[in-house]
Amino acid sequence: MTNEPCPVRRLQLLLHDPCRNDAAREAAKRAAEQLGMQISGEGHATLSARMPDAAFRALFSCSSDTGGTLAVPGSLEPYVASISEAPQHLSFD
Repeated sequence: MTNEPCPVRRLQLLLHDPCRNDAAREAAKRAAEQLGMQISGEGHATLSARMPDAAFRALFSCSSDTGGTLAVPGSLEPYVASISEAPQHLSFD
């Protein structure tokens, strides 16, 4: 048994132009959370999310080999134009 944390995937969701308002952003956040994403940040045009690796693999079937762009799940299509996996960041601490 190890004490290593469960791997987490970091995602960036780009909202459709008409969905860049408070009401649509809230609906997009709810839809993302229902898929197992934890919203970790938001901007005018984007949402940032974290997702456990196992849930990511189940939802996206490991499709991140396509240049970082992932298929948008049906429940997010009304709000989200694209989803990409955030690049890995290295800490020098």
